[in-house]
Amino acid sequence: MPSRVVLSIMVGGDAEDFAFAKPVLEAVGRTIVHVGPHGAGQTVKAANQLMVAGHLQLLAEALVLAEASEVDPVVAVEVLGGGLAGSTVLDRKSDTMLKRDFTPGFRLSLHHKDMGIVTAAAREAGVAIPLGSAVAQLIASLVARGDGGLDHSGLFKLTEELAGRTQQDLHLSGVDSCPE
Repeated sequence: MPSRVVLSIMVGGDAEDFAFAKPVLEAVGRTIVHVGPHGAGQTVKAANQLMVAGHLQLLAEALVLAEASEVDPVVAVEVLGGGLAGSTVLDRKSDTMLKRDFTPGFRLSLHHKDMGIVTAAAREAGVAIPLGSAVAQLIASLVARGDGGLDHSGLFKLTEELAGRTQQDLHLSGVDSCPE
């Protein structure tokens, strides 16, 4: 049986309108939260996408570092998952990164669009998002070179390239990067 996606819904607007719409929203989502006035739902969605992008990029960097240091990346993921670094991103995306299988789930092109919303929201709020801006540029680079159809875990692909790592390097170093 395929896994069922359960939506988290963040709603901005008047409290009365939220109360009226909540029964309908409960039909499609599990976590439904009134987050503030009009526009607040979009801001929280942007914050979510910012965090996901940051987690993906840091996971990619951690795996490239582990492999370059001849650490078994599967063991590294197990250890990372048991500590403060553990996350849903680690649980759901480390295997796809290690297998270099970027079959689309959430496409880089969609994350690129969302990171545009993030950077615009940050500008409008007058806040700096240095890591978010850097990840937005990495995602934009992947999309610009034609990788927008890949899953957003494809950030690993670019990170590996920027580190000067190739599949041949991995096999020569004895790292089994494609666990079964």
